Amino acid sequence: MEITLDLLKELTQSEEMMWVIGGGQAVSENHAHGIKEPEVSKGWATIEANNWHFHLSLELVDGIQFVEAKSHGDIKSYYVRFSKGWEDTLVRCYFPNPYLDESEKPTEFQPAKLKTFEEMRDRYVGREGIVFVER
Repeated sequence: MEITLDLLKELTQSEEMMWVIGGGQAVSENHAHGIKEPEVSKGWATIEANNWHFHLSLELVDGIQFVEAKSHGDIKSYYVRFSKGWEDTLVRCYFPNPYLDESEKPTEFQPAKLKTFEEMRDRYVGREGIVFVER
């Protein structure tokens, strides 16, 4: 649980992230404008930004994956996935996409945007069962 909270704290340091809550039939995509460090009470982490928030039971998180995934043709996405088991996605936190510009339009690859994902991935993968996955 401690590693989960450490990672959540680090992910909430950037307003450039996109938080996707849920992974089944309905999901909520949220920009991180005004995001705050998580508050924890009785095993629940509350992640809050300007116009949204969610509560995550830290006990349910038994899998964390750093993911590089194909999306929208040749574009790749980079995110951290918090899951219950392998199948049940609880939350995904997307890093700024190095293949998209500020208006989310395709552009030439921007290696500086990928650097944050790679550095965080290299610090966390291998710790307490955290893995890297290519999809």
